[in-house]
Amino acid sequence: MRSIAIVLSTLVAATVASSNYTFPSGFNIAQVSSTEKAAWCLAERNTCPIICGGIADSNSCDSDTLQFSCTCSNGTEADVSPYMQTIPFYVCQETYKQCIAASSTQDEDAKCTAAQKECGTLNATASSTSSSTTTSSALTTATESATGNQAESTATATTTTSSSASAQTSNAAIRLVGEHATGVIATVLFFAARLLL
Repeated sequence: MRSIAIVLSTLVAATVASSNYTFPSGFNIAQVSSTEKAAWCLAERNTCPIICGGIADSNSCDSDTLQFSCTCSNGTEADVSPYMQTIPFYVCQETYKQCIAASSTQDEDAKCTAAQKECGTLNATASSTSSSTTTSSALTTATESATGNQAESTATATTTTSSSASAQTSNAAIRLVGEHATGVIATVLFFAARLLL
């Protein structure tokens, strides 16, 4: 009975930890298209492991509610808000856009601009390896057609994150093959010699 209570309390704590982010005042999620929210979630999921140093234990994003979780392999919740290409970054930029659209005075515009300065500015992919131009341009085309040619900044941000994550995955696969190639070849030769004898 106690073990069930411990498991339930752990699940509740994990759920609460993943939903600590709250939207800023003035943000209206209904004004964001489902395609745009899906692109934001893709960027969030691609950026999370980079912020965590390569591995994230929990990495999810709900494109309907924009609720996300980013837990690093050491069990800590990653603070994604200072970074671009995360849900807090996109929500901050959208809040600025909605604020400017709703403002009617220069004072209100100034408040919107001041709030925008709180948007994340760090580039999580700056220290990671980048992909080739060919991969990047192919992903740009795929992303633009998938998102229906949305605003250039959203497509570019999503493309950059996708190509960087793709490069890391490819590099990991190449490294894995390189490390095990000798063993695989030796095993194949051993079995071939065994069949011949």
